[in-house]
Amino acid sequence: MFESKINIALFFGGRSAEHEVSLLSARSIFQALNQDKYNIFPIAISKNGYFRSLAVSKKILFGEDKRVPEVERTNVLPEGILNLLENKIDLVFPVLHGPFGEDGKIQGFLDVLNIKYVGCNLRASAVGMDKAYMKQIFAYNGIPQSKFEILKKMDYSQQKRSNFFNEFAKNLGLPFFIKPANMGSSIGISRVNDLQSFARAVNEAFEFDKKLILESNVEGRELESAVLGSEKDIKVSAAGEIISTHDFYDYQAKYEDQSTELIIPAKLSPAAKAKIRNLSVQAFRAVGAEGISRLDFFVNEEQDQILVNEINTMPGFTKFSMYPLLFEESGISYSELLDNLIELALKKDK
Repeated sequence: MFESKINIALFFGGRSAEHEVSLLSARSIFQALNQDKYNIFPIAISKNGYFRSLAVSKKILFGEDKRVPEVERTNVLPEGILNLLENKIDLVFPVLHGPFGEDGKIQGFLDVLNIKYVGCNLRASAVGMDKAYMKQIFAYNGIPQSKFEILKKMDYSQQKRSNFFNEFAKNLGLPFFIKPANMGSSIGISRVNDLQSFARAVNEAFEFDKKLILESNVEGRELESAVLGSEKDIKVSAAGEIISTHDFYDYQAKYEDQSTELIIPAKLSPAAKAKIRNLSVQAFRAVGAEGISRLDFFVNEEQDQILVNEINTMPGFTKFSMYPLLFEESGISYSELLDNLIELALKKDK
């Protein structure tokens, strides 16, 4: 037994479209945390942003609910926040994917409360979430990536959509992909082959964000690496490959389709392994990440091409998610990985 347990608040749910993924991640994390070392306080956040009480949160976490039930807002401080303050929390583990959790908002809230937390700070979280800023920062740092364009809703006119399509097709080639700038788990992403699919893809993506990323199609394998550490001490896992029967690795392929295959470790030349490792470190440092991140790549060894697709500062964390599986291959178990992330967070300057 440990002399003094660490009090950890486990945030899960949240307002984003990745709410259900967050719930799955939180259940896996709770089960894997060493309860001889940690007191764990689950705090569920509903889709309308309401922090649920500790008692309700436990029922949701241990039940079969696919989402945190919404409740009426009142003028009373949410019970979940009271639990956070009254239990002298040492650390928050914000298992919140997507907007209102991975984008710096919850990190800024915890900074105000002077509570430490697992993962990236406000700035790195915001940059990692907003793929337009992320790609511009990657470009500034000379990190290789696919061609891209940025489309803002305020600039888009349906009356002139053919002009937009022709310009993007000229710059990016066909097919190209459209996705919301601030979203994860491949939500809202579509493949564009012609004007009709372009109009449909733009309208769908604008349902999730006011700013879109348009990317050229890249012929190559989809690989991922996991990163753990601080700026001075960075561990990079072996790379893993995703083989999907879908046109691209979308939400269904990630969480619903059992035919998606994960190959860990990926078969790569020593030179490709080294380049992926170096680019992982370079991208991690470029956005100022700390603690946890997953890097996504497009790899075509025949053309000697390795491109960084994006960085994810709070990746899926179920026992079957790529991030923990990659580190398991590298000799760090799921529970040990959680211990490392908590230790890093506690050492981090506020």
